[in-house]
Amino acid sequence: MTKSRNGSNTTHQQRIARELHRQYGCGYQEALRRVREAAEAGLLPSRLDAAGRAAAVAALSGAFANAPSEKKSQRPQACPLPWPGAAALAGLVPGRVTALVSLPTAGRSTLALNMALHAAEQGRPALFTSGEVTTDVLKGKVIAARYGFDPRREQPPGGWPAFRQSALPEMEALPLTLHGATVGSTARDSLVTGATAIMKRHRRPIGLWAIDTVQHFSEFTDTGLDIAATMRQVRALAGEYNMAVLVTAQVVTDHPDEPVTAAHVPEGIREYAQRVIVLDRPGVYWTNSAPAAATLGRLQDSGRTQPVPLTLQFENCRFLSA
Repeated sequence: MTKSRNGSNTTHQQRIARELHRQYGCGYQEALRRVREAAEAGLLPSRLDAAGRAAAVAALSGAFANAPSEKKSQRPQACPLPWPGAAALAGLVPGRVTALVSLPTAGRSTLALNMALHAAEQGRPALFTSGEVTTDVLKGKVIAARYGFDPRREQPPGGWPAFRQSALPEMEALPLTLHGATVGSTARDSLVTGATAIMKRHRRPIGLWAIDTVQHFSEFTDTGLDIAATMRQVRALAGEYNMAVLVTAQVVTDHPDEPVTAAHVPEGIREYAQRVIVLDRPGVYWTNSAPAAATLGRLQDSGRTQPVPLTLQFENCRFLSA
């Protein structure tokens, strides 16, 4: 049973932050940050039932009641991903292929989408191609990551009409194209579709292409998925379009606590990716109960590369650098 004393129950903290967000129009991320600070300082009620959460909201409300309020303008504010200096982004250079690998459910797709979003926020036209979910689902994830609320369960500050009027034009101007690939489409098919959309909307060539996952675009053969053929095609496309490519791939180990090594990475990725980075979220292995703390580090030269600590915010589809 999860304890709730001093706000250690994350779900209670999130409920308090959402209520502050609803009542005062403050950004959800800022509200959650202040709730967590109060919990660490032991300032929240010891029992966070309904009454305790209400008392916590009342105690924390003063920080937002007199502040310049988003509630007055009813305008949701974008919150760019704070990733300056994240090691994973430094290697995403034109003409090169980077592979992001992890155990199942570690958050690999979310991290790749965050990387594409970050690139777009920096003015680098990016395409995110998913063989796992639809374009509409991807749009919801981007909204959650960028504006701090889950559009499936929450309304934005001021309601949907205000959001559509103010924030959606920002989203349209963002050089990020999302594409849910159809069954049977090739990597080249998906790239041409996305690159054409980028040129039409932004009159600029694609700078980063994220592919989730390489397995989706690989055909079955007598010996299993032909990942090598897909990686050969992707590497050729990286050079042809002079763009950085990020491919994701699922790997498995024999034991939940066994670290991912080169031996676990599919042969085609080892052969054709110029860089492999590993997302590690301990205890995740086919469950959804793993802690949100994660690390990101290069597989090659791992002895000389310091892993980057990350924190996953499930509710906002975001990875943040610690």
